[in-house]
Amino acid sequence: MPDGTSVLKTGEALTIKVVDPPLGRYANRVGCWRDVRDELLGGGMSETLLAPYFIGEIDGEVVGSMGCYTPRDTRDVGLVEFVETDERHRQKGIASALLGSLIDHFRSGGGGALLLCTTNPIAGSLYEKHGFRHTVGDGMTYVSPDRPGFTNDYLSYGGEARVRNAEWGDLPRAALLYNNPEPSWLVKNYLTSSFVDTRFERHFAQLTRGSEDGRGGVLALVNPRKRLVGLAAFHRLDTYYEQHVATLAFRVCPAYMAQAGDLLQSSLERAAALSIGIVQTHIADVDDDQKEIVQAAGFSETARLPGHFWDGIDKVDMLIYTCEIESCPRITRGRGDYYAGRQPWQSRRLSQGGLA
Repeated sequence: MPDGTSVLKTGEALTIKVVDPPLGRYANRVGCWRDVRDELLGGGMSETLLAPYFIGEIDGEVVGSMGCYTPRDTRDVGLVEFVETDERHRQKGIASALLGSLIDHFRSGGGGALLLCTTNPIAGSLYEKHGFRHTVGDGMTYVSPDRPGFTNDYLSYGGEARVRNAEWGDLPRAALLYNNPEPSWLVKNYLTSSFVDTRFERHFAQLTRGSEDGRGGVLALVNPRKRLVGLAAFHRLDTYYEQHVATLAFRVCPAYMAQAGDLLQSSLERAAALSIGIVQTHIADVDDDQKEIVQAAGFSETARLPGHFWDGIDKVDMLIYTCEIESCPRITRGRGDYYAGRQPWQSRRLSQGGLA
C-alpha cells in the first residue's frame, strides 16, 4: 500500500510504499543478507520480527529501497538495513525521502532507537542530517526525540530476567546490547570476530545460522520489559575429532551481571543435551570481571596465548577458559559427515576388495 509521496529535487514524484514480508514481486528488488534472504523476505521470520521495506517508485519503477527490522512484540528498537538507490536516480533525494518515511513510521509505533552502519561518507552525511550519531565502529544510532533517554534506560535494571531460546525478533535487540559501550571487554564476541570497537549488527544472524542442525545454540537473557540484557551462543567445532568441543561467546549488560551465571549455566545444559562434552570461551587477560564470571560458572583457565591481541600499542594475552561437561561425550556424526571424510559406501567397497 502507498505510504505517501515526496517531491524530489528534480520535481519528480516519488511514491513510497511500505511492504511487509512476504515481499512478492519486490523480493528481487531489495537487499538482504544472503544467508537469511529467502526466509526473511518470504515471511518466514515474521512471527517475531517485523521487517517492512520502504520502497520508492517513480512512474511504477523501483528506484530505491531500505528495510527496517524491529521486534514484533515491542517495536522499540530497530535496524535500518540495505539502503539502496538505483544509480541512474542518485542525487535526487530518494534515500532521504525513504529514510524520513521510515523514521516517521518507526516513531509512530513507539520506537525509541534505530541503528545502522555505513562506510560511505556521503551516506554518513545523510544519516547525520536525519539525527543519527556515530557510536561504535562504523555504527550510528538515532534516538527518537519522543524518548530522549531511551538508550540509557533500555539496559537498566527492570526486574529479574529469565533465559529463553533466542528468536529472530532479538536481531535488533542484540545490536543494541552489543553496541552499548559497557561492558568494555576487549573480546566482544569471538565467534563473530567482534571486538570492543567493532559494530555489531548482522552478527546475530551468523550466530543463529551457525547453531542450527544441532551445531550449537543461542540463548537470550530477557527481563520483564522484554528487553534483551544478555546473550550467549555456542558453536560446535566442525571436524570429526573435535565435534565434542564447542566455542562459547556471551555478553551481559552491567545491570544484569549478577545473572550472567544463569545464562552460562543454561548454555552448558543445552550443550550437554547436544552431546557436547567440552565448552571453551576466549577472554582477554585485561577483562578481570569476565574471568570472574566464567570461573564462578565452573570454567578454568587451560591455555594462555601470550600477546595474541595487539591494538598497535599494547599486547594482551588471550586466555582460553574450559568447562568439561562430560568425560566421554557421545559421537553424533560419522567421519563421512565431514568434508573429505570417507563415505560409508567407500568403506564397504574397500572391505569387499575395492570392487563395485
